[in-house]
Amino acid sequence: MTVCKQFVKGVLRYCAGALAIAVPVFVGPASTALGAGAGHTSLAALEYREGHREAAVARRNEFMRRMTGGLSVITSADRSQPNLYEFYTPDTEHKDFVFLTGIYDSQPPGHILVLNPGGKAFREVLYTDMDPSEASHLSGISHVFPRDLFLDHISSALTDYRNLRITQQRFKEVASDYAYGWGDAEKMLYVNYPRFSNLNDLPNPRLDFVDRLHAATSELELRDAGDLLDPMRMILDDFAMKNLRRAIEITGEGLMEGMKVAKPGLTTLQVMHTVDYVYRLHGADLGFLTGVSPASNLNEVLKWETTAEEEAARKGDARILEGSLVHFDTGASMNHYSADIQRTVPADGRFSAEQRRVYQVVVAVQKAVIGAVRPGVTWNELHEMAMRMLREAGGWDESYTYGIGHFIGMEVHEHGDYTAPLQPGMVIAIEQGAVVNGTRVAFEDDVLVTKDGSQWLTRFIPIEIEEVEALLRDEAVLRPARLLDD
Repeated sequence: MTVCKQFVKGVLRYCAGALAIAVPVFVGPASTALGAGAGHTSLAALEYREGHREAAVARRNEFMRRMTGGLSVITSADRSQPNLYEFYTPDTEHKDFVFLTGIYDSQPPGHILVLNPGGKAFREVLYTDMDPSEASHLSGISHVFPRDLFLDHISSALTDYRNLRITQQRFKEVASDYAYGWGDAEKMLYVNYPRFSNLNDLPNPRLDFVDRLHAATSELELRDAGDLLDPMRMILDDFAMKNLRRAIEITGEGLMEGMKVAKPGLTTLQVMHTVDYVYRLHGADLGFLTGVSPASNLNEVLKWETTAEEEAARKGDARILEGSLVHFDTGASMNHYSADIQRTVPADGRFSAEQRRVYQVVVAVQKAVIGAVRPGVTWNELHEMAMRMLREAGGWDESYTYGIGHFIGMEVHEHGDYTAPLQPGMVIAIEQGAVVNGTRVAFEDDVLVTKDGSQWLTRFIPIEIEEVEALLRDEAVLRPARLLDD
């Protein structure tokens, strides 16, 4: 089956599903909690959200098992700190909260999850302004209270209700159970600090809560919940893998369409929008802004060392020229799980002799590194392997200014331990490339670490020279090139 037919089949399947499938959706103002885009959740995303509650329940149980006593307070994003530091997308939700609750969006001031593994009756409590029955349905949490009660309950548990008198247990049962879970020794509290904090900026309002706690008692020991959550997020469970695999499939659809569309005369922005349109057509969001850029006749060394330079590469203000290479860096997202893939293609449909020479070496490095992925290998070993091969090709490692890859999951650059050996269940992005005499070739592929090796999840996207040129001979379904004839 040709790629064009696959794409059309996917479009028809999606459209038919959108028309025919009835999905149980909560209506009204609170329904925004279902989607990552406040009322714009696709039917496809809802379909792949099946099982999110069961996954969240299992994750909370595992998180509490890893806690060494105390309580944990996990807050959703309060929108005081847009998560535009690295990915330039409007998604600002705190992924730790989504990971543990299965609630995919929040309106200011957001939600608060309290986990109390040492408690008797209130081990899981959600504070929210959502409809309580909806919040409980989405999360699997039985105890749901108005958000305004959170500070009252914590204050009582931390200070004047610590002695657990009978009266207090009758009329302050939540605070009393928190106090019981804390015990009478040093009070440990795990909190999810704001991601991407910059000490040059004004203090984040979310840290005010921490300051109040310190002022209330000298017995409090604060810990970063990320120390427990990051290792959990590094190993993808079945629900995560289902969504990530779908994100990768959709990314392949959009990327291959963009590869065929990228012809001389078009702008990189037109090609970029083509890719993103296919993602949205299939019900996906953007893991990050798609980058499409010229990769030929470069007159300076490419370095992606600042966010400003990275953002400039995604403006899409370049014209594709005859004989040039076009570089793609893109990833669709399904329910917060994002792919991350790079390809380099000839705008004329065929590689020149020089482009072919550089391409063959770089793709050989990419295949060798992916082939070396297995449990027990370290990131540094993979990186050094790529550096060595590029160096032996003629000093090409000098233009390789970034690392061999990163974890992927709920963040495009997922949190994790980059010093420890790889483990089964991790999904990693392997990326590398070189700039040789003004020609840039770079790849990025998503790889699952298995028990005895790895699975190259993005191998279906053409990468060998013959595969790429064959794909480019197919006619694109979307044809913005017609604009050039006007």
